[in-house]
Amino acid sequence: MDPDRAVVDDVESNKPALAQGTVLEDKFVRANPNVQPPPPPPIPQPVPVFDELSCTPEECLKCVISLLKDSAYRWWKTLVSVVPKERVTWDFFQEEFRKKYISQWFIDKKCKEFLELKQGRMSVAEY
Repeated sequence: MDPDRAVVDDVESNKPALAQGTVLEDKFVRANPNVQPPPPPPIPQPVPVFDELSCTPEECLKCVISLLKDSAYRWWKTLVSVVPKERVTWDFFQEEFRKKYISQWFIDKKCKEFLELKQGRMSVAEY
């Protein structure tokens, strides 16, 4: 067995799969039955961008609010209408946004995925 191929096999086995039952997955599998589907796009992480731009917390809040659309924007406008203005901060936004849109189940799932990652044959903890 080719040792270089063994490492490639290990790395390829860690690729995340498309959500099962999606139209995209079904089309991909039908067109490429012997090829692993591409990974899903990464979840956007705006906070590091703000750190790089040296944004103040107030600027971060304004920027993020400007990016909200449709139901997320309506949710935010409703929330700030019932909260004292002095409580509406960048930290408050992050906390409330996580409560509304990022479930504990999702966080637990991502933690478990991280702990099960492998580099070659080594787990993250071993690496």
